[in-house]
Amino acid sequence: MHLPNRFSDTALVLFTRTSAEEVQVKNFVPQGTITQQLAVAEKLIQQGQQVLAATGLPYFIYSSSAQKGDNFGQRLQNVFADLFSQGFEQVIVIGNDCPELKPTDILRAAHQLLQQEVVVGPDSSGGVYLLGLTKTAFNQPAIFENIRWNTAWVLTDIATAFNIATPDLIFLKQYTDINTSRDFVKALQQKLFRSNLLRYFRLLLNQLTTWWQLPHESLISFFIFPGLALRGPPALN
Repeated sequence: MHLPNRFSDTALVLFTRTSAEEVQVKNFVPQGTITQQLAVAEKLIQQGQQVLAATGLPYFIYSSSAQKGDNFGQRLQNVFADLFSQGFEQVIVIGNDCPELKPTDILRAAHQLLQQEVVVGPDSSGGVYLLGLTKTAFNQPAIFENIRWNTAWVLTDIATAFNIATPDLIFLKQYTDINTSRDFVKALQQKLFRSNLLRYFRLLLNQLTTWWQLPHESLISFFIFPGLALRGPPALN
């Protein structure tokens, strides 16, 4: 995909908690140890950074220590404000929990921001895995406070806040976020991760203590989807 010179005014952001903070609010591995939970969180954060780097566009990582604000909306608002103040005209923010997200998705969003002021990538639960804004669209930053972040109403609230019909927002593919152990196991079953992460995570599940200690949903995964029991060394890029 050809990148016009105007993309030099586009900044990409990985907006993320630290891996330690992630495992305090998310359970990735069914009955997994804290070490296993941390391993998943760290790999998901690394994947987000690698996806941004592969676009060739300037990108920034705003981990918890770099975020400012009393709540999610304020912290996200301040990230946009910070980058617009540095001279960028378009800013695209992603999280760390969308295994299907590809560099081409982000480049598509960047192209779209040259034609419209708001871009979203919808997830399957009413939220978004990507939010892109132009500097012009950000001229009323208080609207971030009116969006019910981390709920099933995010996509609807974004459409309302920017006075855009919801169908017009949804032009990127709908993807699934990883927020629970059920999401994690399902993503493995459907092979949503890149091949190297798929092998790594399968090995991680196979290291669980004993099969009778697994919750029912994970037993189903092991017996109906035997590929989850694949043994072998992790192959990491």
